[in-house]
Amino acid sequence: MRIILLILLPLLILFVLALAIILIPLPHPFPETKSPERNRVAAVAIGVLGAAYLVGLTVYVVSWFLQVGQALDSTLVPLGLTSESYMGFGRQYHGEIEGRQVDITYQSAQTIKPAMLNIYVSASTETRAALGPGKPLLDCRDCPEVKIETPQLSQLHVVAQDETWMRRLLADPANAVTANRLLGDQGTLGLRELYLQPDRIWLRAHPRQSTENQFRQWLADLLTLAEAVEANSP
Repeated sequence: MRIILLILLPLLILFVLALAIILIPLPHPFPETKSPERNRVAAVAIGVLGAAYLVGLTVYVVSWFLQVGQALDSTLVPLGLTSESYMGFGRQYHGEIEGRQVDITYQSAQTIKPAMLNIYVSASTETRAALGPGKPLLDCRDCPEVKIETPQLSQLHVVAQDETWMRRLLADPANAVTANRLLGDQGTLGLRELYLQPDRIWLRAHPRQSTENQFRQWLADLLTLAEAVEANSP
């Protein structure tokens, strides 16, 4: 909304200023109102001001997107992760937390494109599984569906190569609570999917209305789930 106002409001001001230069009577030596000479003065003045406005707007928009893209720096850098540029306005983070490799990519929302967050945490497992509000599309698409009877996970679609192992993992109340924090309240916090892959766990999210504490909680839950996955590996 702020950027839209920055685009529309100055344009309106420039339009009003152009009319004022053309129509308001001014003493000699200014040209007469509505004369070709007065029109040229208006064109030059608005052209110069318009060019300056475009330069200023470009600088502001670029700096704003860069600042928004660095929203997770204050959360992740103190944890020991390195921060680097990623695909223009995004950021990527790499490092170890609690002895596990953690890789994160983040791109802030841009126009109609939602924010994109990927968190990868290393975990020693050789199986595949996926959990999400609908059938996960990025991995394990041909895996059998797993019926989960845990009430707090009943809204999720779960698939896994090893159905028995997946049921056992989510039957543990602590693991069910962790999975629910990672994937619950999608309407408020945004779409999220969880993938268990050989050697890592991956949370894919389009975060919305998420705070630094929420990001920190997701990361902590992924580290907790990695421990549980390894402890229950088939």
